[in-house]
Amino acid sequence: MQKGLWEEIVNPNLSPKNSPDLVFVVQFRDSNESRSACFAGRAEHLMSGESTCFKTPEELVDFFERVMDQLKPRSRKGVRR
Repeated sequence: MQKGLWEEIVNPNLSPKNSPDLVFVVQFRDSNESRSACFAGRAEHLMSGESTCFKTPEELVDFFERVMDQLKPRSRKGVRR
């Protein structure tokens, strides 16, 4: 593990990249379901409570992007990509 990353984990700060606004919970469905549903599940943005169900990686990423776009004026200001 890189020293910088370890320090960030041990001594987190509230820089934009560590902001609680950027916390999501992703829950995947039981993998015993059909092969087509192996990536399906539910995601929730903790600060807003906004959630979605997804069936593909693209749907999950779309949810992340939608929520992050709503936060840009507040949390993403000045953060480099």
